[in-house]
Amino acid sequence: MPKLPPMNNNVNHAPHVVLLGAGASIAAYLDWGKKGARLPSMQDLLDVLSLRVVIKDAGYSTTNLNFEAFYDELCSSGANENLKAIIESRVYEFFSSLALPNEPTIYDHLILSLRKKDIIATFNWDPFLVEAYTRNEVVTEKHRPRIAFLHGNVKIGTCYSCNVAGVNGRRCPRCKEVLAPSKLLYPVKHKNYNSDPYIMGEWDTLRRYLNHAYFLTIFGYSAPVTDVEARSLMLGDWSTNPALELAEVEIIDIRSRNDLENTWQDFFIRQHYMISENIYQSYLFTHPRRSCDAFAAATLMCAPWDDNPFPKFKTLRELQEWVAPLIAEEEQYDTKRVAFSGDPIAPNEKIEL
Repeated sequence: MPKLPPMNNNVNHAPHVVLLGAGASIAAYLDWGKKGARLPSMQDLLDVLSLRVVIKDAGYSTTNLNFEAFYDELCSSGANENLKAIIESRVYEFFSSLALPNEPTIYDHLILSLRKKDIIATFNWDPFLVEAYTRNEVVTEKHRPRIAFLHGNVKIGTCYSCNVAGVNGRRCPRCKEVLAPSKLLYPVKHKNYNSDPYIMGEWDTLRRYLNHAYFLTIFGYSAPVTDVEARSLMLGDWSTNPALELAEVEIIDIRSRNDLENTWQDFFIRQHYMISENIYQSYLFTHPRRSCDAFAAATLMCAPWDDNPFPKFKTLRELQEWVAPLIAEEEQYDTKRVAFSGDPIAPNEKIEL
């Protein structure tokens, strides 16, 4: 018999793991109606950052050029360090210039949809996740998910002396030195995740969560051939999860169902997976902060909960106020071990603490 995830008082203590790729940030960009400059996928970097001209001027053909394959060859050969530095500088400057709008975004909903037991692991360099994390601190200071930056991030700085990470440009809380920008890992086939202590620590954290997760959501991550090592690391810990026979995988992506099934079939147990094109239609967003609890109730206890989808709000404050009763219910469980109701909670409903 598979090991059941810890469940009492309608509360499932097993983590929900959310894995983000470039498609997540592209979806967020489109969702808030960003006009003008578009958020690039890895291949789009060639044109969005005007890199094609720079590469051509350096003596390379740009006909049918694949950015990931080209950068991989550039790193492997060590033939043109100056060109490599120009590419990296433009990438860092571009992603550092991005910012969230004032209104609620997919990333705000994502932060508020998860609890402290959960984790968001991202391959993205953009600052959106960090900005959403910090601006929702007023609501969820003790109740936010763990964040892991698997390829570094323009918004994250590190102090290797004190083994501390934080917002890029702030000071280390221990030695007071300014945090140095985290290293960005680029799309090369043979990444050495152990070469950077910070990156290694982020991967170690994700692997621990995967080994105990009850729900795995993969949002906009295509698992490209340049991430073979990443896929292998994740699959190794996911496949030894004691609750794997009962766990669920959710894919959120606009690619065809057949393509997604072929990509992620090694992570599936029989038919224990679901696919959606829209994050707002996902199990994660129709059972915010209760995804693992609701899924366990439906599959283990044959007592499905009603959906409690995020409404669309115009202001971040409205979204935070809607989530507040759910957080109050969590605090009630923490202090008094009062069971989760399993019912949607109205925004103005008071929870006794």
